[in-house]
Amino acid sequence: MKTIPIICIAACWSLLATLTTPLAWAAYPEKPVKLVVPFPPGGASDTAARSLAQVLGKSLGQVVVVENRPGASGAIAAQSVLTAQPDGYTLLWSSASMVAIPQLQKAAPFRSFAEFAPVSMVGRLTFCMFVPNSVPATSVAEFIKHARANPGKLSYATGSLGEYMVTTEFLKAAGIDLVQVPYKGGAQAMPDLITGRVQLNFGPYAGGYPHVKDGKLRMLAMVGTARSPVAPDLPTLAELGVMNVSSPTWQAVFAPPGTPRAVVDRLARDIATALNDSTLREQFQRQAVQPEATTPEGLAKVVLEDTETWKRFIRDHNIPQE
Repeated sequence: MKTIPIICIAACWSLLATLTTPLAWAAYPEKPVKLVVPFPPGGASDTAARSLAQVLGKSLGQVVVVENRPGASGAIAAQSVLTAQPDGYTLLWSSASMVAIPQLQKAAPFRSFAEFAPVSMVGRLTFCMFVPNSVPATSVAEFIKHARANPGKLSYATGSLGEYMVTTEFLKAAGIDLVQVPYKGGAQAMPDLITGRVQLNFGPYAGGYPHVKDGKLRMLAMVGTARSPVAPDLPTLAELGVMNVSSPTWQAVFAPPGTPRAVVDRLARDIATALNDSTLREQFQRQAVQPEATTPEGLAKVVLEDTETWKRFIRDHNIPQE
């Protein structure tokens, strides 16, 4: 009886593993999937995430449960997913501003957002300029005039790093000085904005518009290169002569490092399918979210580009690491 060489046995096992690995994940998902959101309930990102989760669950054939883990500009949520089992059952809903965490936080739980497994972009938020009724301004020009007459006496709310970027660029372009008041999320900033404890917020349309509709806030302008279909009468800052004010506003889904490619591809396909769902598109339209799906490679490219955008912003404004 001939003995089979050890090297042949090893090669057979290697080939078998290669052939069966995709099959091992063919039944995915077999239980509910958790989507970790780095902001408190009720904000624009949370609302968009829950809208996607409901429709995505139908495609996956399993419930997608949203878990809110706010704090540290998203670092708490990111760390929980970074250390989770890479099996596709724990995912991260990320905003574009979270790629700046390593540049801004000394104790950041990761060195680069490229450590995560990119799945797909979901969409882009529309940012608007909100002020309380107590501010004597019904236009951007009137707000700037009011701020110049009260240097250092007015404050602005930020619920994310993206809101901070937009506001910082606006203040620079307008030549005015306001004091920052940070919040864990946009939803937490709204009560203080409505009562006039803070006098300005650049945030997602969906977060502030309900209060505008109720007559509690004013919406003075939109950030972007073009007006939005949800508010066609609202001018952009660029139209009003306030230039170079912007921020990456994408929302996307990531998985823990090492998540099998078969699982990542399945999730990316189902997110793309969900974004074509008429119900979800209607919900996103009301929230002024522009749906946008990508391949994992497409999302990885966006992350690299916007990491450089944040590095330039931090350098140009001399923002220290904390």
